[in-house]
Amino acid sequence: MKLFQRTLRTAIEFSGIALHSGEEVRVVVKPAPENTGIVFVRADLEKATSIKALWKNVTETEMSTVIGTKKARISTIEHLMSALRGLNVDNAMVEVYGSELPILDGSSLSYVDLIETAGLVEQNAPVKYLQVVKPVSVSLDDRFVYLLPSSEFRISCRVNYKHPSVGLQHFEYRHNTFNYVAEVAKAKTFGFLNEVAKLKEKGLALGGSYENALVLDSDGVMNKKIMSYDDEFVRHKVLDIMGDMALCGSGTRLLAHVVAYKSGHGLHNMALKEMYQRTGCFKLVEEPVFVDDKAYAQKAFSLLQTVSTF
Repeated sequence: MKLFQRTLRTAIEFSGIALHSGEEVRVVVKPAPENTGIVFVRADLEKATSIKALWKNVTETEMSTVIGTKKARISTIEHLMSALRGLNVDNAMVEVYGSELPILDGSSLSYVDLIETAGLVEQNAPVKYLQVVKPVSVSLDDRFVYLLPSSEFRISCRVNYKHPSVGLQHFEYRHNTFNYVAEVAKAKTFGFLNEVAKLKEKGLALGGSYENALVLDSDGVMNKKIMSYDDEFVRHKVLDIMGDMALCGSGTRLLAHVVAYKSGHGLHNMALKEMYQRTGCFKLVEEPVFVDDKAYAQKAFSLLQTVSTF
């Protein structure tokens, strides 16, 4: 059965401090026609510049996902992209009055609440899927991302930090809007206190605070009262993966089993680049083709067992 593309019923607006630049930024997200995809607009510039939310427009991946052209850039788009993908929004125009999206509470929940309040409408064009049909993989040292064939979008993710409050965490996510809101949307970004000074020297984390990020010192989470889940760190990684994988194509929903170990924005973008270089590994379809998901789920389990055990 074909599903139809979705956009917002009405525009939403929000503002706040940007995580890295520390600037106050205003954003307006508007409905968009069928087959538009997600398009960001630097509305604060004298000549407004549009940038499609696509893997090939990613220019930087240090601490956030940045898209840009020769004329403009917009950083830290992953949380909004995650919320749009989590709620199956295919088309939207995102007007940004600044160079970076606001961090809000460090999760995607505020975006989700605003989108749900505005409401969504079905459009006249069918959903376009980019379905992985042959495995794709990228790795750096012991870190890796696999895109395995699947009839749905799902994520198997592990993080491994040498810290008593994190350590090894594992999370399995199967996409639907209910699961996204309940299991992922509230997971906040996090950072380590001993890295803050170095980040600020590089012009990063200037807008970070104990209200919009979990902060870990040598003993534990300093602001544990804002945590939503016991395993929030791996869930936030899943949130980021969803946002980065939403850059797979213009107005296109990815169907794949993403298997990630110690991944980051750079590896997520590398995986999409590798997939597009191997055109026989995916198909563009309006109705998913059958994939033996159980066999690939076992492969995902085996991949993660090779790098860590509980």
